[in-house]
Amino acid sequence: MIDINGKFIMKLSLDSISEYIDYLTKYGTQRLPEIAENIVTRVSEEGLKDNYKSTVVIPTKNSGGIITGGIETKAEKDTYLEFGTGFVGSENPHVDTMLSQAGWKYDVNKHGKKGWLYPKGDGTFGWTKGHIAEKKFYNAMNRMQDSFQEIAREEFKRGGK
Repeated sequence: MIDINGKFIMKLSLDSISEYIDYLTKYGTQRLPEIAENIVTRVSEEGLKDNYKSTVVIPTKNSGGIITGGIETKAEKDTYLEFGTGFVGSENPHVDTMLSQAGWKYDVNKHGKKGWLYPKGDGTFGWTKGHIAEKKFYNAMNRMQDSFQEIAREEFKRGGK
């Protein structure tokens, strides 16, 4: 019943909001692993076409309510491609500030603009001044962050179906 001040309506509205928040909290907690898996799968499918050959998917897992998962590279060479190396890399560095905090150096042997020889794996040597940062993982991470809300919304609409 509604009184003249509309208190019942207000109470009903607050109750409804509270119930909805409870539902989202419970449902979100249950669905979070699936949402994370969906995000990793989408980024992986899109990213694997564009990523390094050694890229593999890290399956999602739920550890104490924290969902982890992603993609990683298994080849050291691909790490250098991601972040860049040498003088060339220092001119076009990776944008991740964590690199400098972790101590990543672009010209570790002070080759500068002279460059250096490196073994190519087939018994021959190549010469380089370094490599620009390809940033494929960084770009995949940005795509994942950009699509998170859309994917989560789709999962909630599915309602566990």
